[in-house]
Amino acid sequence: MSRWNCILVVDDDLDLLRAYQEALALDGHTAVLARDGAEALHLLKQGLRPALILLDLLMPRMDAWEFRARQRADPALASIPVIVLYAVETGLSAMKALEVEGFLKKPVDLEVLLRAVAPYVARGGWGAHPQ
Repeated sequence: MSRWNCILVVDDDLDLLRAYQEALALDGHTAVLARDGAEALHLLKQGLRPALILLDLLMPRMDAWEFRARQRADPALASIPVIVLYAVETGLSAMKALEVEGFLKKPVDLEVLLRAVAPYVARGGWGAHPQ
């Protein structure tokens, strides 16, 4: 699996996960799915290195804040870019604290989603082309 075409999608809504997976596949990308932050971290610790993580804001077990804290604390994972998907805003300062590349309001129009991921997959994935 080419990492520059791989996107880790993290959401507790199975229907949304399947919709994202289908849209990304139609655009030529591989989507690896996780139902919460804990499952996503497990996949990353096993060696998955996606070009981008699409991360739901509010999930059971491990939400976006805890996931980001653990991701940023791990040097092997800290540089993987993240776009947060949210249905309910939790306050500007709380959302800014996530320090992510962007935010997409749910329900996400699939064309908007594909435009948002394009810069990360088009450049060959994080770290693939040193600047």
